[in-house]
Amino acid sequence: MGKIGSAIDRSQGRARPLALVVDNEPLMRTFVREALEQSGHDVCEAENGGQALERFAERRPDIVLMDIIKPGMDGFTACSQLRGLVGGSRVPILVMTGLDDTESIALAYEQGATDFITKPFNPKILSHRVRYILRGSHTLDDLIKSEVRLGLAQRIAKIGNWEWRPDSNQFAASAELYRMMGIRPQDFPGTFDAYIQLVHAEDRGRVEEALKGILTRRVPCYIDHRLVLPNGTDFTVNLQAEAVFDDQMKALSIVGTAQDITDRKQSEREIHRLAYFDSLTGLPNRVLFKDRIAQAILHARRYCTTLATLFLDLDRFKVINDTLGHNIGDLLLKSVADHLAESVRHSDSVCRPEDKEENHSLARLGGDEFTVLLTNLCDVQDAGKVARRIVETIAKPFSIEGREIFVTVSVGIAIFPVDGDSVEVLLKNADSAMYHAKEQGRNNFQFYSNTLNAAANERLILEGELRHAIEQEEFVVYYQPQIDLRTGGIIGAEALVRWQHPRRGLMLPGEFLPTAMDTGLIRAIDEWVLQTACLHNQAWQQRGKMPVRISVNASHSLFHGNTLLSVVEDALSKTGLTPACLELELTESVAMRNVDASIAMLTTLKAMGVQLSIDDFGTGYASLSFLQRLPINMVKIDQSFIKEIMTQAGPVPIVRAIIAMAHSLKLFVLAEGVEQEAQRRMLLEQGCDQAQGHLFGRPMPADKFASLLPSHSLRNAS
Repeated sequence: MGKIGSAIDRSQGRARPLALVVDNEPLMRTFVREALEQSGHDVCEAENGGQALERFAERRPDIVLMDIIKPGMDGFTACSQLRGLVGGSRVPILVMTGLDDTESIALAYEQGATDFITKPFNPKILSHRVRYILRGSHTLDDLIKSEVRLGLAQRIAKIGNWEWRPDSNQFAASAELYRMMGIRPQDFPGTFDAYIQLVHAEDRGRVEEALKGILTRRVPCYIDHRLVLPNGTDFTVNLQAEAVFDDQMKALSIVGTAQDITDRKQSEREIHRLAYFDSLTGLPNRVLFKDRIAQAILHARRYCTTLATLFLDLDRFKVINDTLGHNIGDLLLKSVADHLAESVRHSDSVCRPEDKEENHSLARLGGDEFTVLLTNLCDVQDAGKVARRIVETIAKPFSIEGREIFVTVSVGIAIFPVDGDSVEVLLKNADSAMYHAKEQGRNNFQFYSNTLNAAANERLILEGELRHAIEQEEFVVYYQPQIDLRTGGIIGAEALVRWQHPRRGLMLPGEFLPTAMDTGLIRAIDEWVLQTACLHNQAWQQRGKMPVRISVNASHSLFHGNTLLSVVEDALSKTGLTPACLELELTESVAMRNVDASIAMLTTLKAMGVQLSIDDFGTGYASLSFLQRLPINMVKIDQSFIKEIMTQAGPVPIVRAIIAMAHSLKLFVLAEGVEQEAQRRMLLEQGCDQAQGHLFGRPMPADKFASLLPSHSLRNAS
């Protein structure tokens, strides 16, 4: 009755399971709390190991989520001591760790952990993992309470038990384990050898070694392996086993459980996919590609071989996004990825035969940037053959939703070891060569050169034209409306710069801002945009239009040039604009370059009455604690999350978590890139406050935007 009573007391008849979250990061606890509460769990918190032990003794939670790395008592120690508390022997412990080494994970299991999840994690996956673990935990409690309900409980939990007697080689399994293995008890020979034969051939050796090792090492065994069904398919189980000894410490038997964890493994694969693969194209992302380059460099150094890195960028892709919409742009990127994969597969002939299976790798770095790694090259010029094939392939028309779209690609090539002997240098030089290809007219490829004289001359020409454009005020400001999702009314706009080039026509930012940033001219452009946006807003109000908020990007040039405060003060003073009608947008990366200086500057700006926001939230690396320190008014969800929000595997939980987190910090939330009515409805349901995107209006000239604003009289009449 002692064990049964303990199991009953732990839940205390609660209607909702209680989770104890242990993490020294307050906002991480908040993030986990919100994810679990939304999935039907109650939550209590502890900030360190000692406090966790106290909370467990007081509340007797149903599950513990434990961070490994904490000041004071670490997660390993806390986990071990918790197992010694009353009711602690059976409570599931899910370790939350940023460590990915197998030694740390093994140590966590040794100290009593039930399972682990790696940071950062998807809130939906976390809640499913907790629910899955609790289901297994509650099932095990039921097993203790009633032998009669054993079979049903094991079926629910997809867990079977077994016993092996080494002296006789007898192997007995529960009904659920037989069911999981797809065999009838009467058809099973009842021996250990028979069970081993059901293990997948690739796992058989280590499973046998692990189970027999219990007898020699006298420590429990925890191992995942595959079992093969009679129809040839396989599934994954988590096998846990330990020996039963007599008074003379002779092993009488080995008992264990086997739980079907196929769903968990699928979740882990999904986490891996999210971490290392691009969600749009399915290609490796920047993280995985850089790792592959690093491994290829090590191999090339050892065997004195040659490799090439190709950097690809679609020409004028932003024009397609701006004119046809991001949905068409995404479909085009997926089609381009497919064509690139086919082109790269045909590159086998340029590589040495000894490594045909791994002689290339294709990745998407982000946006319209792709990379290709070619290893074991037979000849340096063969990299050019692959690049030429890629250029020719992409130049062919793409059929996207009944529309014929033409796009070209510029390719830069860097060779190891002559053009660089590290990952960063190779990518940088391949990128430089790619820009050289663009400067040579686009739709071509260029090898990296130390001189690149022609490219330098072209940059000088564009730089001169930019200086002239600043002097002659050839730039114009376009405005994209921002609306209140609840009322549908316009509440502001984002200011976006364009260049009215005398020869090339209206140029989008992507065509000239990179050069402006390289040459230091970006600051003058940013200052002009800020002052022009303030001037326009004040002029609209003087014409009787409703006051609105105009958002202006605070780029690195202004934010970290010690000029932002003076530029803002000057613009507001000269135009007479009310500070509350100006919003400065800054990205996570800009704000994080000098945290203390950023906070000081933003605090001063907010005291002036200027509105502040974090742009493209979710794409950077800002921690929750850092976000809490910033004196901002709004968080803007990056459009990459909005694009897929309506898909089956869309990031709705992430968007919901961002909105909940922002609201908990008393911040407004604006969603960028809204193009569909369904997206608008979904965001409204999730509690999002504001939005912008093609659904509400494309970027437009100042006069056209002003015509959309109601007058004071209309506003007051309503």
